[in-house]
Amino acid sequence: MKHLYALLMAAAALTGQAQAQCLMVYEGQVATAIPATEAYRIAYADDGKTLTVGSATFATAGIDSIVGRDNEVTANLVQVDYTDQRATVTLPVDLRPLLQVTASAADVSIVASAALTDEVTYTLAGSAADGSFFMDGEYKATLTLNNLTLTNLRGAAIDIACGKRIDVKLPEGTHTTLTDAVGGTHSACFFINGHAEFSGGGKLTLTGRTKHAYASDEYTLLKASTGTIEVLSAVSDGFHIDQYFEMRGGQVTIDGVGGDCIDVSCTKDATDELNGQAFMSGGTLVMNVAADDVKGIKTENAFHLSGGTLQATVSGLGTKGISTGTDLTIDSTSGSAPQLRMTVSGTTYMPGDATLESKCRGIKVKGNFTFDGGDIYMEVTGSKAKGISVDGLFNYKSGTSNVFPE
Repeated sequence: MKHLYALLMAAAALTGQAQAQCLMVYEGQVATAIPATEAYRIAYADDGKTLTVGSATFATAGIDSIVGRDNEVTANLVQVDYTDQRATVTLPVDLRPLLQVTASAADVSIVASAALTDEVTYTLAGSAADGSFFMDGEYKATLTLNNLTLTNLRGAAIDIACGKRIDVKLPEGTHTTLTDAVGGTHSACFFINGHAEFSGGGKLTLTGRTKHAYASDEYTLLKASTGTIEVLSAVSDGFHIDQYFEMRGGQVTIDGVGGDCIDVSCTKDATDELNGQAFMSGGTLVMNVAADDVKGIKTENAFHLSGGTLQATVSGLGTKGISTGTDLTIDSTSGSAPQLRMTVSGTTYMPGDATLESKCRGIKVKGNFTFDGGDIYMEVTGSKAKGISVDGLFNYKSGTSNVFPE
């Protein structure tokens, strides 16, 4: 009954106060924010064992504390704050019946109900040396990374499983760093099952210690406003993307990877839009391709480069800066001529099977190559290395290059 008494006293104290004030109900590591305008509507039942605010019901035995705060309650905003080995989740009372929130130490799991029909913004901030964030549901969401430093010693740092559009925001002036576990069963340090769209002028740094640094099961779009994304290292690919990858802006730097810098593969559904393709119309992409028989950017289907700057240092046996499963088009349709700069210095990859031998190339096109604008410059050294190799037809219309297909 003491929980009930404290709650009712706090609600009474809030009545008539400034609109920005709210009542915080703490249950372990989860805090529910009740606006002052709703606090007086609290009802209780079962001899004080339960409390109800709107559609949210609390068990009074699970309430640790009730505190009045001079904070504004923002609708559809969930805040996750990491401090050392603990995470606190704060959500508005209207979302409490719609979100299953579990927080243990610095591990947070949020599963949205199928009844949720409004987009929720999850804002992650703070630092934890061993923590994680997992989210699932059936509706699109926004993920804001606000100066987050998160390392997980057991799995992925961030795992988004809902399969819908996920708007990833990197606020201007922020730097988020994510690192996953060594030798886990997860596929990436930062994984999104869904349509990932990045924006915001901040910085994101990724380290993939089990497999990929970043992976998405469906398309990934970097909007023109995207800031900086860097991969410091990855056991396998830097970016591993299904369906398609589109880069309209931003500064992306990928280094220290054991697989491809960017690998774009087809989904299992052949009818998916733009399946296995990549598009670059702006920004700067810098890739260091140093492992044997890997690629800077690899597509299962076509690649269209229509703007921005692509830089690659290609070294190692059988390495390639760009490798397309079908056609490559380089033109200026974005309105800004693309710039392509490569240093190619590898030789032949010979694994003992002649059918698997692979020669070092700046650009390898398995289909047709259309060059209609922009500038290509390569420095090519190494036994049997070449700047450009095309299996299909080479169609030159315009643009400058110091190397052409042989």
